[in-house]
Amino acid sequence: MVKDLEERQVETDPVLRCFAPGVPRIGPPDKIVQQPHEVVFLYDDVSGSFFRIVPTDGRGHGANPEPSYLGDAVGHWEGDTLVVETINFNGETWLTDDGSFHTPDLRVVERIWREGDTLHWQATAHDPAVLAEPWEKRPRTAFLTDLEVVEGAPCIERDIDHIVDGSHHDNPR
Repeated sequence: MVKDLEERQVETDPVLRCFAPGVPRIGPPDKIVQQPHEVVFLYDDVSGSFFRIVPTDGRGHGANPEPSYLGDAVGHWEGDTLVVETINFNGETWLTDDGSFHTPDLRVVERIWREGDTLHWQATAHDPAVLAEPWEKRPRTAFLTDLEVVEGAPCIERDIDHIVDGSHHDNPR
C-alpha cells in the first residue's frame, strides 16, 4: 500500500488537497505560546496555517472528541522537557511525505526541550496495526529568531488539473 501511495503521491497526498499534514508529519511548531495551563503550537505549512492547543494541567484526553487530522493532544512536563501525547486521528494523513499511512489508532509522543536559543523536537509514532515497532521521525532542531509567524497564503488546489505526469519530489521535512 505504501508503494502504491508513493507512486500516486500527486493523486493521493492529502497535503496536496489542502488538508492538514497530521502529526508527526507537520513537524515541530513554528511558534509556541505558553500559558499557565496550556501551550499553543502555531504552524505555517505548505498546505496552510494550523494550530494545536495542548493542555498541560493534568487533564486526560477528551471523552469523545471527533477524530481529526491533528488529533487530540495532552501534555505534561518531565523536568524541562514538554511531552505531548496525541491520539484520536482520523486516519486520513500520512506519517511522512512518501505514503506512509497509519490507522486511526495512531498514538504520537512528541518531546520538546530548549537548550539556550535552540529548540529540540523528537516524535515517536506508535501504531501496531501497521508498524512492527515504534517509529521515530528524524529529530529536528530550531533556533530562536526575531521573525514572527504570519498567516500564509491560502492553499488552493487549482494546480492538480495541470499535472503532466505522476512524478514528485522528496520533501525534506
